[in-house]
Amino acid sequence: MRSKRGHVYVLTTQNSELVKIGGTDHPPMKRIREINAAEPYRGLGPWTLYDFREVHDWRKVEYDMHYAFRSKQSRTPRGQKELFRIAPHRVRARLNALDPEQIVSKPKIDRMFQDELFAGFLTKLFSFTGILNWLDIQGAWTFTLFPGTSGGRYYTINIGRHEVAFASLPDPAEKGSYHSIVMDCLVLDFPDVRKWVRRHRGTLRNDVYASALPRSVSVGFWGSFVDAHQFLELDGVRRALLAYWSEGLIVLKERGAGSVHSRHHNWNAVAELRSRIAPL
Repeated sequence: MRSKRGHVYVLTTQNSELVKIGGTDHPPMKRIREINAAEPYRGLGPWTLYDFREVHDWRKVEYDMHYAFRSKQSRTPRGQKELFRIAPHRVRARLNALDPEQIVSKPKIDRMFQDELFAGFLTKLFSFTGILNWLDIQGAWTFTLFPGTSGGRYYTINIGRHEVAFASLPDPAEKGSYHSIVMDCLVLDFPDVRKWVRRHRGTLRNDVYASALPRSVSVGFWGSFVDAHQFLELDGVRRALLAYWSEGLIVLKERGAGSVHSRHHNWNAVAELRSRIAPL
């Protein structure tokens, strides 16, 4: 029996006012490559990912979206039925209003946002690192909520197969969670960062992971999400994060590489974080 689970996506292009609303069994990054390589869409491209949802029945959701905007459907170019003359934010609003029963992993997303400190930290981390500028290659970078890792975690972020950030569930003996974030070694140029990490029973270690890029430093420390948020605010941290994560994402895009962790990626959590960082 053919699986109904898949993705509904919204694409935009700088070369047209039209919006493409479609659905797929596959990760959107694969479908976007196909769309940009073939007519009738290639001539209007390149198309980029504007919004998306992973749903339990993508064909039904896609049909409902097309029906809702049927009066805005464009008849040109010929050979397509998925282009609409409509403002993208109106389509996003429709996605935001989807039946919660259709949203994959909805309980985990609700759990994330019920913990305001955790949600606030993730919002800061996603904003600081600029990772939301790389929506088109999701599945190459992955975000997993409450993974079944030994000991338990709040989240894990991977760039390719390389683990770049995670936080453990609280350890009563340690009075907090263990936070790990990988960044460029330029962070070592900031003495206040080193002092802060030591005060939080942490370490800064060079090139911990075999899959890491050159110049990597793994920063680990114990504390709450208030502490983790404070760490992000330290002078030098954002610069080191941007340097390392951006390079890793550029390499992934150039290689067209995927990730062994893609099946665990929480698309809808990313969509929700994006809507909170860049609302309508």
